[in-house]
Amino acid sequence: MKFLGFLRLKCNLRVITGLHVGGGTAGISIGATDSPVIKVNGKPYIPGSSLKGKIRSLLETAYGLEIDSKLGRHECKKNTDPCDICIVFGRAAERKGSEGPTRIIFRDSYVNDELSDEEVKKREYTEIKMENAINRITSRVEGALRDIERVLPGTVFDVEILYRVYDEDISSGDLESVEKLEALPEPLKSRFGLILEGMKILEQDYLGGKGTRGYGKVRFENLKIESIPFEYFKQNGKIKELFRGSLSEAINK
Repeated sequence: MKFLGFLRLKCNLRVITGLHVGGGTAGISIGATDSPVIKVNGKPYIPGSSLKGKIRSLLETAYGLEIDSKLGRHECKKNTDPCDICIVFGRAAERKGSEGPTRIIFRDSYVNDELSDEEVKKREYTEIKMENAINRITSRVEGALRDIERVLPGTVFDVEILYRVYDEDISSGDLESVEKLEALPEPLKSRFGLILEGMKILEQDYLGGKGTRGYGKVRFENLKIESIPFEYFKQNGKIKELFRGSLSEAINK
């Protein structure tokens, strides 16, 4: 299997309703929030694993794939031809076949200070939300109030997703000759399209925890898709922009 280069998708993720991607509570001091968000250098971030896992899960459901009860996700069995979702998102090493390495790489997403709302920046991107449990029969509050940290609506994160392209992804031609998104050859076009589909479904679902209570609505903005051919790493190739626009426009392409 020959490596041909990367497709790179860059965009922004805007938080529409309070977002909770939980951090660990070990070592939390007295008086601290019960359920903090994950942070780096004092700012919230979205681990690449959170985006990858959520998008994969939504696609598995959308395509009606069987979920392995032990793994908690779909994976094609050993010695079977893998589906495109297993090719793109990977399957366990002991099940891998001729498809080669996992195609997709999700980077961790960090706050974009310039694009985030001014009021959000003043509040350092998070809020503490108080919640309680109500008895459905007596309508009384049960137990103590609990506080949950959320990323504020109006916070914007930078997202970067890379697709590793191999000759097995391209039935004819090569990556370097592609000039625009709609000209991607098959099966690369369908496989890369899965990522865009998953992002679109995610906009109507939720990211992080407690989504059925209103948390985690997000929107993807300012998409840019580039090809980075293998020749670029040998210093005789160029990064080429294939698309710039909205997620809906990219899917239509």
